[in-house]
Amino acid sequence: MAIPVQQGNLPVDQRFNRPPAGWTLTEPKGKWGWEKPPKNAVPAEAVDQIIAKIEQSEATYEQFAKLMFAGVTIEEIVDTIAIGGFMQGEFTPDVAEIIKAPLAIYLLGMAAENDIPVKMFNTASGNPIEESGMDNVQLESLMKENNPSLYEYIEQQAEQEGMVEEEPEEGGFLAVEPATREEDI
Repeated sequence: MAIPVQQGNLPVDQRFNRPPAGWTLTEPKGKWGWEKPPKNAVPAEAVDQIIAKIEQSEATYEQFAKLMFAGVTIEEIVDTIAIGGFMQGEFTPDVAEIIKAPLAIYLLGMAAENDIPVKMFNTASGNPIEESGMDNVQLESLMKENNPSLYEYIEQQAEQEGMVEEEPEEGGFLAVEPATREEDI
């Protein structure tokens, strides 16, 4: 079996084709944008600055409209703006997260003005991921274990209001004994 080679006849192994941990500590300080103080630390000002840049040039505005028209989700566009701004030293990571919602609203408005059908989230349908979360049985079990006094109180209140359901018997329909009639005996 032939080993793939690069220039200099070194074998290509993707596991080792990256810098070691801590390599940035050997670089000159302040080389990267995020290593310097941010140019803007106020979220509202950062949003205003980004919107001004988008609206400054008709070509830039059209590029964002084309991206949305092509099916790029608003979530992807906003994430790219936030990460790029942080990497260039425009703002801090927390400001990058805070400005995502106002930028998404701005882009939704842009799409509405131009009658562009948009996908909001980076899912197949464009809708948010629906997390089932915790069902009532899991909640009841956790409450019984972690907060028994509250569980007992809620159970008593439910009994008083007639909201308690009969607990089903263990087993399936085969475990239920058939009803006997006097005629069958």
